[in-house]
Amino acid sequence: MFEIKVYNEVDELLEHLAEQLMAYSLRSKPYHIALSGGSTPKALYALLAMEPFNSAICWDNLHFWWGDERMVEKESAQSNFGEAYRTLFQHVPIPEENLHPINGANELSIEQVHAEEEIVSKLDKHEGRPCFDWVLLGLGEDGHTASLFPGQVDYEAQSNWVAATHPETGEVRLSLSAETLCNARSIAFVVTGANKAEIVRDVFGDEEESEQYPAANIFAFDGETQWLLDEAAASLLVND
Repeated sequence: MFEIKVYNEVDELLEHLAEQLMAYSLRSKPYHIALSGGSTPKALYALLAMEPFNSAICWDNLHFWWGDERMVEKESAQSNFGEAYRTLFQHVPIPEENLHPINGANELSIEQVHAEEEIVSKLDKHEGRPCFDWVLLGLGEDGHTASLFPGQVDYEAQSNWVAATHPETGEVRLSLSAETLCNARSIAFVVTGANKAEIVRDVFGDEEESEQYPAANIFAFDGETQWLLDEAAASLLVND
């Protein structure tokens, strides 16, 4: 169902992701990728913006989407798209039409309709549902991924986008649904840091206990799922 890879250093993990992205860009078809927010993706963006990747990657072939977004303007420091644009996309020759951000300045209900129309019209289908080629996900210390929070997730929701509310701040977000995430050809959870070690252990712990964590329930139904960890995040895993 999934594969766990542990890297000695975060930089080694980031190099692997960048090389994977470069390889995907050299294929003969458009490649649709869903990104996540957070400190590790930001470090990946900074790496991709530098040589050799910024010039070696065929940006024309890559389409980028976001797995979730806060309902804020793109100029906000809280915007996942804004951070990716400032750190990466304004520095590389990617066509504007290859970027598919959520417009967080819109009302959520309006943007949900727009995002639904765009994903249905732009992505190939698998089992009747839009299918991403590659989804990059993170892991929150509470076990959430994208903006699928514990106790809030309808795993059978048929829409591609779902509204979400941060359980502590009340912040409103738009997130890809569990069904759409799981319909991807490939999913990679990218998790780093000692602060994630306990939740990584719990996600891979007792099956009944781990079901409470949304991240434990997200895997590619008909594709591959990888967990890419640095040594710190993997430090509490027990080798069988």
